[in-house]
Amino acid sequence: MNIQTLYASIGAAGVALVFVAAAAIYLSVKYLFYLFWIGSGFRRHIAAIERGETQAEGNGNPLIRIFSEAVRHAHHGANDLRAELAFLFHKHLRKVNRAMTLLRLISVISPLLGLMGTVLGIVKVFRVIGAQTAVNPAVLATGIWEALITTIMGLTITIPVLCFYYFFRMQINGFQVELTEYAGQRAGAPQEDRHG
Repeated sequence: MNIQTLYASIGAAGVALVFVAAAAIYLSVKYLFYLFWIGSGFRRHIAAIERGETQAEGNGNPLIRIFSEAVRHAHHGANDLRAELAFLFHKHLRKVNRAMTLLRLISVISPLLGLMGTVLGIVKVFRVIGAQTAVNPAVLATGIWEALITTIMGLTITIPVLCFYYFFRMQINGFQVELTEYAGQRAGAPQEDRHG
């Protein structure tokens, strides 16, 4: 199957769906590894603190930076700590939030592109039928099959992307809960205890 035949089968909407799928795969794989990396690094950091080891702050892990800044700036109670953590999450996980927004957008756009491809394909089939005096059922079936390909493509993209989106959201919410718990424990610890 050459490129022209493929383009004839999926049309412009199908080509757009291929690029959207490539972007979704890239974002999903990248942030699957990234969230795993920052989560495991943060848990190792907390375990080291609980063992009494001195840890370098930051080291490229945004969760460790958020934790360190929240503990340092937490002054009065749980409400201040929650507000500080919300601000720090927004500040340090901006790229992750943008990627989540893009994944959500891809999950919304994909079925719409698929539907557009289907409508354009059906229009093409009716144009061919209108030009013929005797309608060949094989031509009609082939045209409708080609028109429905983009709908299948759109749904095939949307379903896994939505699963990844909600999985990533659950991971991020889990990080927020963990950070709130650990930062609350450290903020409530005596001052000399925090550094050693």
